[in-house]
Amino acid sequence: MKVWSGRFSSKPAELMERFSRSIEIDGKMWREDLAVNRAWAQALYEAKLLTAAEEAKIQRGLRAIATEFRNERFAFLPEDEDIHVAIERRLTELVGATGAKIHTGRSRNDQVVTDFRLYLKRRVGEVQTALRELAAASVAQAEASQEIILPAYTHTQQAQPIRLAHYLLALSFALQRHSSQLRQCVERIDELPLGCGAVAGTAFSIDRKKLAQTLGFRRVMQNSIDATGTRSFCGEMIFICSDIGVTLSRYAHDFILWSTQEFGFIDPGEKFATGSSMMPNKKNPDAFELVRGKTGTLLGLLTGIMSLQKGIPATYSRDLQEDKKAVFEALQTAEDCMSVFAGALRTCHFRAERMRAALTSALFATDLADYLVRKGIPFRKAHELVAQAVQYAERCACGLHELPLEYWRSLYAGCDKELFLCFQAKTSVERRNAIGGTSLRQVKAQIRQVKNWLK
Repeated sequence: MKVWSGRFSSKPAELMERFSRSIEIDGKMWREDLAVNRAWAQALYEAKLLTAAEEAKIQRGLRAIATEFRNERFAFLPEDEDIHVAIERRLTELVGATGAKIHTGRSRNDQVVTDFRLYLKRRVGEVQTALRELAAASVAQAEASQEIILPAYTHTQQAQPIRLAHYLLALSFALQRHSSQLRQCVERIDELPLGCGAVAGTAFSIDRKKLAQTLGFRRVMQNSIDATGTRSFCGEMIFICSDIGVTLSRYAHDFILWSTQEFGFIDPGEKFATGSSMMPNKKNPDAFELVRGKTGTLLGLLTGIMSLQKGIPATYSRDLQEDKKAVFEALQTAEDCMSVFAGALRTCHFRAERMRAALTSALFATDLADYLVRKGIPFRKAHELVAQAVQYAERCACGLHELPLEYWRSLYAGCDKELFLCFQAKTSVERRNAIGGTSLRQVKAQIRQVKNWLK
């Protein structure tokens, strides 16, 4: 029997029953639903809506149900359309008519969103663990590669020399920012909807502040319409998961490119790579490709959750049943992407010799401009002179470092042999010693910062 069947004179169509079931999704929240029921039973007793004996009976029944779930012995029935109905039905089976009192003064509207918020508070902690493991993998590779120098690219064109550790640490700092996003989102989630009923609030003297304390919420939601109708936290959570995915996708793109024979900067290893069913020579960086692909899925989920909300009223509508599926999938996808990325990063091999070989003299054009600045030339003029040298070297089919001192003196008479020190990669990176730079000192400082955060 449905909890709402008294309004109808016939059963719903079997197709409608299947179509409207959500137990396969919200069944994940059984822990939270039991916690909500335990707290609600206590609140009903304190409001004198249950006797002490009735509350004790309900609490015993809820503990028995929890044991069934933990032992994987809870039996769902076809009429259990969601986790709330399933638990209430089982409670009534165990304790009789007293169990039917558990829903006094509340609605599934406030019950489900309370479960949901509790679940996210717990689930985000697991995602944070995966995030921190990836940051640890990144900083470990950074520590091991402090002396490796490679070209940095902007617009996919060679730009300036950097330390590989500096590049890898950029991922660690991005992950630190994503961790902060998750933490701040949970802070906004951390408010209690329970006791707001379906739309207008509860008619009984429920102490909602005490309910919040019992369930571990920091505060109570102040408006029953907002409490039961808003799903802005769903959009925010999926956005953060998507943002994490976009960050990983960008690094994945670099690593995929770096693993090509043309670059050869990375050997993706064997634990997180695959081969070809046809071509015996292939070792494909599939972990990074799949992360990049699954980011598209995350962006689709973000579009979906926002579209879900845009056309419905401010109060609860059944459309919102679809919120959990999207959020659960986004959290799982983001967690999986970070775990796989961490494994692939730990097991890949960076080829220092190929990175060194890719350092061309054009990478030091900015160093040459800086050299002229130190000679007293305004930077814009220095930029123009070095740009002329770049064009001249291209016409001569030679590198900037191969241009003779006489040529440089034709551009500026004050040039001396010190100019050729600009073509040393280590000198170049060591000059970038301001906070955030790629010098060894700054890289070590960044490693310390990430490690302190990970403690």
